Amino acid sequence: MAILAPARVVAPAPARRVSRARRATLAAASRTNGDAANERLAGNAHSRRDALLAAAAMAAMAPVEPSRAATPVMSANVSAAAANEAIGCVASAVPEPSITAEAFFDLAVDAEPVGRVVVGVYGDLNPISAARFLALAEGVQGLGYKRTQIDAVEYDEDPNTGVDTPSFLGSTGIRAFVIPGSTTPVTSLPGGASNEALLPELETRKIGHDSRPNGRSVGIVSLVVERGAPPPPPKEKLVSVNGKFVKVTDPPPPGPNGTAFAVTVAPGAGRVLDRTNVVVGEVVQGLDVLNAIAALPTVKDNSASPFFAVAKTIGDKRATVAEQAFGKPFAKVTVAKCGVVARRAAAEEERAGPLAAGVETTAPPV
Repeated sequence: MAILAPARVVAPAPARRVSRARRATLAAASRTNGDAANERLAGNAHSRRDALLAAAAMAAMAPVEPSRAATPVMSANVSAAAANEAIGCVASAVPEPSITAEAFFDLAVDAEPVGRVVVGVYGDLNPISAARFLALAEGVQGLGYKRTQIDAVEYDEDPNTGVDTPSFLGSTGIRAFVIPGSTTPVTSLPGGASNEALLPELETRKIGHDSRPNGRSVGIVSLVVERGAPPPPPKEKLVSVNGKFVKVTDPPPPGPNGTAFAVTVAPGAGRVLDRTNVVVGEVVQGLDVLNAIAALPTVKDNSASPFFAVAKTIGDKRATVAEQAFGKPFAKVTVAKCGVVARRAAAEEERAGPLAAGVETTAPPV
């Protein structure tokens, strides 16, 4: 009688840790292969710079005509020259954005000051988003970024080593467009009390988080305008109304209102942020402060757990609450103070000397 060998049990490979924003982006892009390929091509062509770079690459790889086969060196030189010329056109087509104003943020961790971050704002690139960011930094009718939190550290996993690297930081933004401590609406905020005025600037996408002409992709500041993925489908539940059970639908969670912002701390964040955020500026001082915050311990992403997967499938709200905490620092990171750095005219600065190059202005305390 033959004895069968015991079946070999293969342990499943550990699931990759994927950040909350990146997981939402991947879920939104999980369609058919053909549609996904078309979307990638369309996404790469959102800016003239990317389109021209693609044209330059195609020109460099173009095959040599048979009549020129006898002079391969000359053909290669012609292709290289055409590619360089096209890349030169790219650089001129996407000018370097200019900083028109500066905003400062004094950050604190568990109420202990950790340093100042100064953001140079591109006032001419996306004017509505830039004006909105500056207004919230200075304060509009008492409403602003003061006392808001940096509540998310999003990670990017190296596929070769499996090491998680901080990619960008995210803020909470403003939850309600009312004067703090009252129900009076704030009416003077640039762009209004929604994200609708920012959508055209997101669609044009004049510049991406990784497509700066000078090659810089760290310390890029942007406003969150759209969701990273469609909202979850509405869920029905039974409630008692006048002694009868009636089906009602839970309202979808609110989307971005155009006040939360993100700051990149590593290259490559544009793969996630370019679809949802509008670039408003860059960090000109305090990158070391942001890197220290990105290194703080955070809540572990436990989405690979089978228990979490089951709870998510059956619609357990505890899974949704737990997912919202993924990547959140254990310490409380807040904006203790913020404002706008007034920039004087160049001639006045030369007369006054280097010590009078800028003056901080903040909104009156609330």
